Amino acid sequence: MGGPRHNASSRGRWLQRLFVAVLWLALWQLLAWALGNPLLFCGPIEVAGALGERAAQWTFWASIGWSFLRIALGFLVAVAAGIALGLLAARFRWVAALLAPLLFIVKSAPVVCFIALLLVLLGSHGATSVVVAMVVFPPIYAAMIEGAAAQDRALDEMAVVFGLSPLRRFLHVELPRYEPFLKAAFKSAVGMSWKAGVAAELIGLPGASIGEGVYLAKLSLDVPGIIAWTAVVIAVGWLCEKGVLLAFDLLCALPDRHLTDRVRRASALVAAKEGSMVEGAAARGAEEADDAPVMDLSAIVKRFGEKTVLDGFSLRLLPGERVCLMAPSGTGKTTLLRLAAGLEQPDAGRADVGESAVVFQEARLREDLTAAENLALTARDEQELAYGLQLLAVLLPDEDDRESKPVRSLSGGMRRRLEVARALAHPASVLLLDEPFAGLDEATKATVARTILAHQGSRPLLLTTHSPQDPALLSAIPLHL
Repeated sequence: MGGPRHNASSRGRWLQRLFVAVLWLALWQLLAWALGNPLLFCGPIEVAGALGERAAQWTFWASIGWSFLRIALGFLVAVAAGIALGLLAARFRWVAALLAPLLFIVKSAPVVCFIALLLVLLGSHGATSVVVAMVVFPPIYAAMIEGAAAQDRALDEMAVVFGLSPLRRFLHVELPRYEPFLKAAFKSAVGMSWKAGVAAELIGLPGASIGEGVYLAKLSLDVPGIIAWTAVVIAVGWLCEKGVLLAFDLLCALPDRHLTDRVRRASALVAAKEGSMVEGAAARGAEEADDAPVMDLSAIVKRFGEKTVLDGFSLRLLPGERVCLMAPSGTGKTTLLRLAAGLEQPDAGRADVGESAVVFQEARLREDLTAAENLALTARDEQELAYGLQLLAVLLPDEDDRESKPVRSLSGGMRRRLEVARALAHPASVLLLDEPFAGLDEATKATVARTILAHQGSRPLLLTTHSPQDPALLSAIPLHL
């Protein structure tokens, strides 16, 4: 849909760029002919001839290859150091303070001064890689700091509640946070690495290098040769930039592709059941009902500054019990659920709660993933994911809503149902649902309530709501804070 129009628009842009390039080349050549002095100003025809003459020599390609290796080495070292030290500096202030003077010097001092010093210390071959590393390190380091500052606490809390492993949390929660900042840094760093690297070669003159080629062309007053080498630097730098960005995009896409593969395998498991329900959290909880932990909140006190939100609150839930907290906004319902989930600590009292599955008051989802992929993100195994997919099929009957559309395109009510399916599928000891019916019409609310009752199993259920009809809908005990 919209494909032909998009293709036509793309062709139009390319034709426009081609026209602009041909126009400037024509103007350049006309100006060169008008001046009539190729020693001072040559045209693209002379430059093309100089480039073709060099391309026929193997030393030309060897120079490009050796320059590429030196520059790539410095670039890769800087990227690794920038990512590692950026992560440390974002976590430990003393690391950022320790690196601040060095970063100031690197960013403020002229590159040529560093080149002169490094030529004395390392020689012409080693100086190129180090100069490139010094130029590339600051933007990569800054990108990591900016990415850490863009921390999404909502997703971090979701990862804690659903017990994501450190590796899965990094790949699926933290890496997407750093991705746009690193991509922007790579766009500028690749070009800067070639500019700085060739400048270091031009001063140090290592053998078999682009810098040496430019220098020799300058000695012989070969203006077409100088411009030809400049064109080579621009072209190779552009190709390297596109290659780095493509490799980075593919690398960042791998974790989410793994989620898609998990959904595919779990869907096959559902299909193998031929309509019967995959054993999930409710069934496993029933088997362990006698030993299932209860939720025990004893004399809970919670303050935020001068305001006391909970003062001596106690609640004990046995397996299978359902309690509905009823209170106006701002009276501590959400705070109580956060205490039960372990996301807040009481100022006094005791919160003894087993592992919990939570429906948060606001959406805690990866907006760029589909509903099914969001389930795969938290599912510990294919069985849990298959169980969640079956629940999701009940709550979101449209297959496109589940498997094709990114969550950002779903309505608030659809997201709510996805989070209910995720919580019910998770094999936790306690279910904590913060306003699970928000944004749902009456018919959808009834479907969600039936699904909760059918799949609660022996797990205690604590939910919050503003509606006086909701406790009866779930056969829950109303409790007013």
